[in-house]
Order: sequence, then C-alpha cells, then structure tokens
Amino acid sequence: MKNEQSLNNLARQAAQQRVLPPHNLAPATVGFSTQGHLLITGSEDMIRLAADQLQDMASITLLCTEAIQNTDNAHIEQALAAAATLPAYQTKIEAVKGFLGQFQVSIRHEEQSIELAKLAQNRATFDLILNLGKNSLFTTELAPAGYFHIAPDADNFSDVIQQLPEYIGEFEKPRYFQVNQDICAHSNRGQTGCTRCLDVCPANAISSIKDLISIDPYLCHGAGGCSTACPTGAITYTLPKPTRLLDYLHKLLHAYKEAGGTQPALLLHDHEQGQQIVTELLAQLPGNIIPIQLEELAAAGQEIWLSALAAGVSHILLLDTPTLPESMRALLTREVRLTQIMLSGLGYSESRLQIIDREQLNGNSLELINSLLADQLNSHERINSPELLNSPEPANNSLAIDITTPTTTPAAMPEQHDNKRDVLFAALDQLIAQAPAHESTPETPPLPAHLTLPAGSPFGQVSIDPSSCTLCLSCVAVCPTQALTSGGEKPALNFTEQNCVQCNLCERACPENAITLEPRLLLSDTRKQAVEIHADEAFECITCSMPFAPRRTIDKMLDKLSEHRMFQGAAINRLKMCADCRVKDIYTDLNQHPEKQLEL
Repeated sequence: MKNEQSLNNLARQAAQQRVLPPHNLAPATVGFSTQGHLLITGSEDMIRLAADQLQDMASITLLCTEAIQNTDNAHIEQALAAAATLPAYQTKIEAVKGFLGQFQVSIRHEEQSIELAKLAQNRATFDLILNLGKNSLFTTELAPAGYFHIAPDADNFSDVIQQLPEYIGEFEKPRYFQVNQDICAHSNRGQTGCTRCLDVCPANAISSIKDLISIDPYLCHGAGGCSTACPTGAITYTLPKPTRLLDYLHKLLHAYKEAGGTQPALLLHDHEQGQQIVTELLAQLPGNIIPIQLEELAAAGQEIWLSALAAGVSHILLLDTPTLPESMRALLTREVRLTQIMLSGLGYSESRLQIIDREQLNGNSLELINSLLADQLNSHERINSPELLNSPEPANNSLAIDITTPTTTPAAMPEQHDNKRDVLFAALDQLIAQAPAHESTPETPPLPAHLTLPAGSPFGQVSIDPSSCTLCLSCVAVCPTQALTSGGEKPALNFTEQNCVQCNLCERACPENAITLEPRLLLSDTRKQAVEIHADEAFECITCSMPFAPRRTIDKMLDKLSEHRMFQGAAINRLKMCADCRVKDIYTDLNQHPEKQLEL
C-alpha cells in the first residue's frame, strides 16, 4: 500500500506539472468607478470615531441608525469631539440598493422620501458604505462590492479602515456567466416555469425582467450556483467554460495514468479558503487524490461529476469551507444527493461522491473517513480491513481509496458536447453501460427500467390524461427543450424524455389540466426517442372532407358553444368546417341575408 501511494504521489506531481489548469487570459469584464464618497452608518459615537480615522476620502456622510450603547462620559466626549465638523443625520433608512460607485440610499426627510446622497452631498449616489450597526443594510448572503459591515470592536476593524481609500479609482471584475435565452425554461407565453437560478443566487443578482432571466454583472459574485442549478445549460459559467474544464480533467487524468497512477480521486475546492486548506494538507493526502481548483465550489455541477466518474475517477470529494454561502451549501447538498441516488440505482456506491470538510480531509478520524470513501457494495473491500486499520502509517493513508474497488475505466472522457444536457447524458450512457448492476447477483439486483427521483429533479416523464386532452398543443408551444412535439399531419403528441427538464411550463399552460409530471430517470435508449403519448382521430371537414383538427377538440367546441347565439341553427356546422370552408360559408350566408352584417 505504501509503495503504491508513493507511485501515485509521483504520478500526481507529474500530471500537475504536465497539464496546466485552464485560465481565461482576457475574460469579459465590467467596470467600477469611484471617487471616494463614503457613507458611514451606525450609532453616532462609533461613526464619528471611525470618520475621524479616515483622511483620504472625497467626502464622508454620517447617518445615525441606532442609539448610542456606551454611555460612559469620557467615551461620549471623545466621540463628539471626533469629526466635529461633520453633521450626523438621524432618520430612518427606507431603501438601499446598488454597488461599488453606485449606492442609492433613500431616507425619510420632512415627511417625504429623498435620496441621502442628494441631500448631503448634492450627488446621485455614494461610492462606498461602511456600516457599523448591528444589522446589515442588505438581506442577501453576499453583499455587493463596496459595502462593508463590521463591528467597531472586530479584530480586523483597523484593517478595513485602512483599506477603504484603496477603493478609490477604476476597477474591473469578470463577467462570470453567459445566458442563452433560447433554451431557458423560465417562462414562455405568460407562463412561469423554472425558477432554480432565482431561488439559489446568494447575491440577489438574478431577476426576471419581462419574463426573461437577467443577471446583473455588478451584483454577481460568481458563486456558481445558478449554472449548477440550471437544468438546460442556459446559464453557463465562464471561468472557465465547462468544455475547457472537462478538457483539462481529461488531459490531467490521461497524464496521471500515463505516469503510472492508479485509482484517481478528485478533490474539488474553491480558489481561496479551499486552496489554503489543500496547500496546507496536500503532503498528508494519499497520492491518488488530485486537487482541482475551481473559481467557486458550486461552479462545477452534476455533468462535471458524472463525466469524471465515467472517465474512470474513483471518487469525487467536494471540499466545504466556512466561507461557502449557505444557499450554495444547500444546493450542493441537494445536487449531490440526487447524483448519489442515480449512482446507487445503477449499482455504484453512493460514497463515490461526497461533500467533506477540513476536519474530515485532515483524517483526524480514520473511522469517519473510511465511512465516507468505502464502497459499501464491494464484498472484498480492504479499506476497513484489519490490515489497513493497523497500518503503521495511518496519517498518510487514512484517506486512501481502496484500489481493489471496481470502478469504470474507459479510455477517455465521454464524448464532449457544448450543451450541458448532452454532456450529462453522454456520461450517464457510459455509466449505465458499465454499471455493476449489469452483473446481476443476489447482492446486486439487475438494472430497473427507470429510477425514481426526488420531487424537483430535472429528469422525468410527462403523463397525459387522454380523457381530458384535446391536443390543442399549448404544451408544445411553451416547451423550451422540444421535449413535447406535435405529430405533424397526424393529431398526436410526442414526447422525448431525455429532453424534459420538468420545468412545469406544459403543466401550467394546459387549459384542460391534463398534464402531470413524474420525476424519474429512464435508463434505456427509449428516452432519446420521440414517443407518441397521445393521439386522436382526425376530424374531417363536412364540406371538403379535409382533416383539419383532432376529433376531441371539435367535440369539445361543439359542446361548449352550442348555446352561443352566433352558433345557433345551421351556424353550428361552421365549427365542423376547415378554415377555408368556414370563411366561404360565412360570406355566402351574408350575401343571402345582408341584414346579418349588422350583427358582426
């Protein structure tokens, strides 16, 4: 075991030296411009003392938002003497919005709402906000750039005060995402479907404007959750793009195996705190664990994980850190659990994809690490064996992946595609083809026809109530992925399950409430084919005999309009005519009875 880990460590070093991570040399950016107009909020004593330490700002505005807590006389005298020339506004904040260089703060003044920057500095906005109060001025997990919320007694208070003048000037940051509205499943024809990106953004940078998803690049922190949550790939992370990340993983794994490495496992981590942890602990990690630095942990999602597993990666570990926003942690937990259910249904161990923290990575608890990485389905597993538990080097091997555990070992990554959905299913096809469940034993049952998935999963089927569906095709009109299509000349509804992201648009657009959704993963190639899920007899025009509509649609129209005054007597027959014959019949009737023109 020791010799093998040494070989793996050398292979890891060789692969990392040979293959460089993908970097965007000239990414698209957005610019910020600031002159140093600062707003300080909090109790009057604290904001005056803070303002007294700032000498290089273009202007400072003081706004009292809470009462003084320290009533010591000496403290009060010192505070009132600080920044004595600056007035302190005392009023209620009504709204705060914006970002570095563009903060708008609305207050209540003389019984009306007014912009504080206009009142105090004759400006439209503030450049920076320093909040020394107890409560944040923003409700989002990640506040916008240029906003600092810190307690006056915090250890890094002096550092923040010294850094504020450094935010004067011109700045740029990347545009982290691209949005393809053509495949977005958010809305169509007045109906709202998918809201996954709106639900997970920790910075409230995503909004629906005129039924189109819009990402504000100035508010966006690039947390990555929206691209991972997006079921169609309409939102794409650009640092790097998924295709470049997959290409990097392919080359890295190839180089690792060429150098003699076995059972590669990937450790995904962010570029800040995660990178610090990995740098500190790398020497202790087994040689077959290969760190992969991401801009943010949530920037790589299910299609990346499954592609890596399909390419022969033994395990994938996601390194959780305290700085990870809770919304991103919840998203990754859901996505990992969904992927584990899929892997388990194929006969793979759920342990092959795990979220771990620093303590677990450090290997302080051998039993805990083993429970995370052990393949419970492998009857001849060695990771929990007495030989390994009694190893003379537990510190270096506590995270070691059992090399006897069978894993998929294809020659390369699944075929690459530009579309997220295609990438994901290419990986799934490989995993299904090599699934342990194909080797049916009493311990490993055969593959089922489909896997039942949790509610909200972006995979599944559409079921039609044939007694209610009129084949109006409203569902086809709103489907963003062409999962639902018409039967062409035949009155029919076709469904391609692989294309369905369970966005609910079809269900909400159906006027007859004839559609229900069922989250599942169909394992056969049938999911790639258009399957007829409902059909009807064509109704033929009573005048020219041309088929022009589903019979059920005409029957329903006859039933609902039979009492309408425009369709009394022989006029009801016009509902049984094609469009051309209907127009001809109307004009013939008008020529014979001119007085009916008054009814039009």
